[in-house]
Amino acid sequence: MTRIPMMPLFSLVSAVSLFAFTVQAQAQGLSSEMSFKVVEMTEDGTESLVERDTVRPGEMIEYAITHHNGMDADLLGLAVAVPVPAGVTYVPGNETSSLPANFEVQAEMEPEIPGLEWSALPAFRTVIDATGAKRREPLPAEAIEAVRWNLDAALSSGEAALNSYRVVVN
Repeated sequence: MTRIPMMPLFSLVSAVSLFAFTVQAQAQGLSSEMSFKVVEMTEDGTESLVERDTVRPGEMIEYAITHHNGMDADLLGLAVAVPVPAGVTYVPGNETSSLPANFEVQAEMEPEIPGLEWSALPAFRTVIDATGAKRREPLPAEAIEAVRWNLDAALSSGEAALNSYRVVVN
């Protein structure tokens, strides 16, 4: 059994960043909470989300980030970015948003440009082989270090939004 990895809670455009696991945060009227559940298969073959504090290699975790706008005004241009913790691998195709959003992943994509870059999916990276030749290849899921939703719609005053993504335990 493995303990579910600790991770920074989230980063928002407003530069809020916390280092906790299931915690509630507030910044200028925006409160956010991140939680997780383990994805299990039921006997009839459907998925079930279960609260546990341990996981085994190969099991899938779904992270959920809920945001509530406690301000008197709508929030425009909100971006929600969260890391993919060490010890897990992002599972593409399972990300959701309750508001229209552009989804991106962050990884090292260009070896000649140091640092991480954001890209929509499908993402590609440049690889330089032993001869110095460059080639583009699909970005492997294990190279993804963070995910981000750039919300296209406003988070209305008094309303909540939900973003989720899945990882598999290495």
